[in-house]
Amino acid sequence: MSAISLSIKISLAAFGFLFVLIPTARAKTFLFENQSYELSPSVATATADLGIRSPNVFAAAKRILLDASLPPATLIDSQTISEIEQLADSIDQSARNAKLLLDQGKVLEFDPGQNGQSLDTYALYQLLMQPLTSFSLPVLISFPQIKLSETNNLGINELVGVGESDFSGSPQNRIHNIKIGSQKFNNVLLAPGAEFSFNKYLGDVDEKNGFLPELVIKKTGLVPELGGGLCQVSSTVFRAAMNSGLPITERRNHSFAVRYYAPQGTDATIYPGATDFRFFNDLPSHLLISTRVEGNKLYFDFYGTKDNRKVAFDGPYQYDKKEDGSMKAAWTRTVTNNGEEKTQTFKSTYLPPALFTKTSTVESNIPNPQSNANETPSSQTTE
Repeated sequence: MSAISLSIKISLAAFGFLFVLIPTARAKTFLFENQSYELSPSVATATADLGIRSPNVFAAAKRILLDASLPPATLIDSQTISEIEQLADSIDQSARNAKLLLDQGKVLEFDPGQNGQSLDTYALYQLLMQPLTSFSLPVLISFPQIKLSETNNLGINELVGVGESDFSGSPQNRIHNIKIGSQKFNNVLLAPGAEFSFNKYLGDVDEKNGFLPELVIKKTGLVPELGGGLCQVSSTVFRAAMNSGLPITERRNHSFAVRYYAPQGTDATIYPGATDFRFFNDLPSHLLISTRVEGNKLYFDFYGTKDNRKVAFDGPYQYDKKEDGSMKAAWTRTVTNNGEEKTQTFKSTYLPPALFTKTSTVESNIPNPQSNANETPSSQTTE
């Protein structure tokens, strides 16, 4: 046992055992899949009394703590056991087979499948007894019977890249449009060598397709129009394409910096009939796009076949910031593939927000199940 300063609580128990409850000096941190979990256990050491009947209980405890020849049976306090059970509930999952059903080149059903995982509680208990404070979380992995690569001959084998954005604090019509709009891109299949056009797959933005009025940025100010907020979707696609190392062929920033797209310089505005977002699929395989909304976050997952490309970023950097909210930004990406480097730099110029005043308000009858009393909804949405 390490020589550390301990707060010790001692009691003589029945059946000839001495229990010593030892709070650990520091919390122990466990890492798993880019997340950290913290436990602060108290360790109860139970050792046979060995005939000790000393009136000085603390002297007896000292002997037990310092005498390595007395092997203890170690227990964990009930609070830590409860925390471990909760941790297991959050990590444990069953393996799920992959599924990809196609009909004449269109995706009817897609499930990438998942590995099973379960917390190895026995190994975790052992790690809690160690003097170190940082460990990898012991997790047992199981694999599905059917892998994604076995469901198709299009090269849809693995996750290539992910785009993520946060729309917390959005008005309800904006949230509605984001969810409706993102579904337009779920299960989109892009052939190798094909160019992706956001506006093509988005289709008509009208009431028939379920879109609601929300503020958009126009030259005349912030104006309610059907589909306001769809730039949350296009900006998320942009980030997925950037992270996947795919060449961007058309992208434009917003007229002013919108907080939903922090860090500034990573947004991509669209406006049907005027402004599009495009990228090129230069993977050796088809590209399958899958979308999901989790809480207030939107994700675009790109599936295909990875090649040897390596993606590196510089930025985004914000500069020339003014008190009126105007600024500039730059984001550079370098893709290296088989010794060849390709660099793209995306520069953004954001005007003062005060130039774009709200011309009218937007009414919404949609209830907000995710509302937060501490958040103030922003009326600054996208084109």
